[in-house]
Amino acid sequence: MHIPHSPSQHPLCCWLFCTVIDNYGDIGVSWRLAQILSRELGWHVHLWLDDEQALAPLAPPLPALPVIHQSVFLHRWRAGADAEDLSNTPAPDVVIETFACDLPPPVLDMIRTQQALWLNWEYLSAEDWARTMHAKPSPQANGVQKYFWLMGFSETDGGLLREKNFDSLSSITDMPSLRRQLMLPPKNLPEWLLFGYQSTAWARWLTMWLQHGEAMRLLIPAEPVLCSLREAGIIPPNALLQSGDTYILGKLELHRLPFLPQHDFDRLLALCDGLIVRGEDSFVRAQFSGKPFFWHIYPQEEQAHHEKLHAFWLLSYLHFEEPVITAHRQLSDDLNGVIELSEHERLFAWQTLCRQQQSWRNAAESWRNYLFSQNSATERLANFVADKLK
Repeated sequence: MHIPHSPSQHPLCCWLFCTVIDNYGDIGVSWRLAQILSRELGWHVHLWLDDEQALAPLAPPLPALPVIHQSVFLHRWRAGADAEDLSNTPAPDVVIETFACDLPPPVLDMIRTQQALWLNWEYLSAEDWARTMHAKPSPQANGVQKYFWLMGFSETDGGLLREKNFDSLSSITDMPSLRRQLMLPPKNLPEWLLFGYQSTAWARWLTMWLQHGEAMRLLIPAEPVLCSLREAGIIPPNALLQSGDTYILGKLELHRLPFLPQHDFDRLLALCDGLIVRGEDSFVRAQFSGKPFFWHIYPQEEQAHHEKLHAFWLLSYLHFEEPVITAHRQLSDDLNGVIELSEHERLFAWQTLCRQQQSWRNAAESWRNYLFSQNSATERLANFVADKLK
């Protein structure tokens, strides 16, 4: 595991720490960040995890830790315990704690003695405070400055994680092979991805699609949506238990997808006609796909997520036109519990979007092009680190 770290050959060494809190959200961002730093910037990246089982389905096959896996050095740590392998790991030039996880005391000591650049990689937000706080220093008790890194959607914040070879990651060179991997029949229907948290909204939306009366294939990759539909009595308890299972409901075809590794997720999005996504990593990748989408945001106490939701769409709607803006805002708020539309209002909003499909697609592509015109988060990080360490 030891890496030579000499003045004559000095790729930056980065220690990255992740505490898994929300399913695959935290580790999904941390893993993508680690890989880009390693593969594109040439850094030696050491990623400490408190739950390697959360990474296993995203980056299979995952050997036992500690290990070098897909160009990243993986280590284990637990809350309240020291991280493993510190003595066998080169001293860091940069230490990144993702989402304000608490670093072990020996790591804090290492930051101080090595004068390492210390970053808190925070949750993504379009809110004004995030742009204001980005890259600001925060003096710590050990006398070291810690800097906030806040990803976002403008030139003045921390940017978004995007690989230089994104186009090749998302391209589908062999459609039949991809559909076999997803256990899907040949495409003969519009296909929407349903990837969200457990919610009573799913039953209402399936009712909306049934009332709309058009054939659709709904691709469901995770259990929370299915649990919601079973609890509401929309589908029976024994439906869609295995990957590849199909359930027919009127003109709707519900299909359970297998869990995909992170490196295949962009191809799944490219396959679909529309998306409902959750979390942070899938939310960003939906924007990169240029497809019409809704964001099922992670619910927070005191409805704090509503402000975050509205801040993003307020910015994105600059690329939209009426009546798409009004219909989309109503459905987005309905999906996320801001309001509850009547059945008539919900159906009318969906029908409006269907009539304005081309305008909606154009807006999604315009927003993607706006994001692609900016430097990525890691390009901005490389410049920031070079300035601070010179």
